[in-house]
Amino acid sequence: MTQSTQTQNTYFNLTCDGIGFLNRPRTVKTKKGEYFACTIQASRGDANDKTRFDLRVVGNEAKSLFAQLLEDFPALTSTNFRDHPTVVVGFRAGDIVAMTFETTDRQTGEKIQTPTIDGRLLKFKFIKVNGELWYTEKSADTASTEA
Repeated sequence: MTQSTQTQNTYFNLTCDGIGFLNRPRTVKTKKGEYFACTIQASRGDANDKTRFDLRVVGNEAKSLFAQLLEDFPALTSTNFRDHPTVVVGFRAGDIVAMTFETTDRQTGEKIQTPTIDGRLLKFKFIKVNGELWYTEKSADTASTEA
C-alpha cells in the first residue's frame, strides 16, 4: 500500500468592491505586448472622500467591456479632458497594494508624494456614461430565475 501525498498551494485573495469615476483609460504598450489600464477615483465614507486606484484590466469580460467602451466613446482617450464623458463604474479590484508616487503640486510647483492603491481590475458591476446606464452585470439571482 502506497501513501500519496498531495501538495496543495494555498494563497490569500484580497479584493475590494467600489464605486467611482473612471479616469485615464488607456492602452499600455510594452515589449511583451499591450494591456488596458485606468485610474478610478473611488468614493468612500460619508464626507465625499476619494481613494485613487491605479488598475490593470485583467478580467476577460472586463477587457472586452473596456475595449467596447473605448470604441463607443473615443473622446475618453482625448488629451482635452473637457471633452471626456463622465464615466462612473461599479468595480471589483484584486491583488491590491498601497503605493505612492511623486508628482508636482500644480499651485506651488513642489514635489509631493501621492498615495494610490495599485491592483488589477477584475470586473465591472455597472458602467454609466454621462448618467446613462451603459452596462450592468447580470446577477446570479437574475440569471437563475431566468433559467
